[in-house]
Amino acid sequence: MIFFRNSDLNFSNKELIMAYQRKNPIPDQHQEVLDSIGMKIFKLRKVTELSLERFCAKNDIPRISYSNLESGKNFHMTTLLKVLDAYPEVKSLEDFFIGL
Repeated sequence: MIFFRNSDLNFSNKELIMAYQRKNPIPDQHQEVLDSIGMKIFKLRKVTELSLERFCAKNDIPRISYSNLESGKNFHMTTLLKVLDAYPEVKSLEDFFIGL
């Protein structure tokens, strides 16, 4: 993680700006898979008509972890498994990945 002060960037106030650069960028084909997983999770949540915050609160899932998953960012497999537990129509991990 890299931190800059706005003064370093010729801005007037002294707020801290955070920029993150991955040491090993995610290959495009892997990012496509992450995006597909995120989109499928997003569609499942939309069927419930719950906001992201309410879904997370109802299912005891950290909001940032869920948000990372839904937005196609790197995530923990345990987060995906916990999210899928909230959907009885998804019978297994294999069932979730069909058509991805």
